[in-house]
Amino acid sequence: VLGDQQIGHVTSGTFSPTLELAIAMAYVPADQSAVGTTVEVDIRGKRVPAQVVALPFYRRK
Repeated sequence: VLGDQQIGHVTSGTFSPTLELAIAMAYVPADQSAVGTTVEVDIRGKRVPAQVVALPFYRRK
């Protein structure tokens, strides 16, 4: 959700024990998918802030 407009669709989400935060995969239009873009995700009726990040979520060192 960006403002009051639904712009995409979450395909999966979970809690990452390694990153110690929630992560998700979503379809988002190309013009809204720049790394760092802040959006809101509707989780069971509650809007939660989310940020577009580059993949992979975690890179083993």
